[in-house]
Amino acid sequence: MQNKITPELIRLMAAQLCGLEVTAQRAAQLAIEVARVNDAARTAAADNDLNDEPSRYAVTLAALKS
Repeated sequence: MQNKITPELIRLMAAQLCGLEVTAQRAAQLAIEVARVNDAARTAAADNDLNDEPSRYAVTLAALKS
């Protein structure tokens, strides 16, 4: 089950994990970006049999960027 990345979650995580205070506006922007990266990672993970070469990680991220 995929959980939704909300601005509230971003603000909570920033505060608890990094000691940072994030504005509501910036949290909304970050939530969109984090959700996008999370979705890309989940898509890439579905094709990964865990025997892939670790050095391909950067190549995979670059390919998913577009």
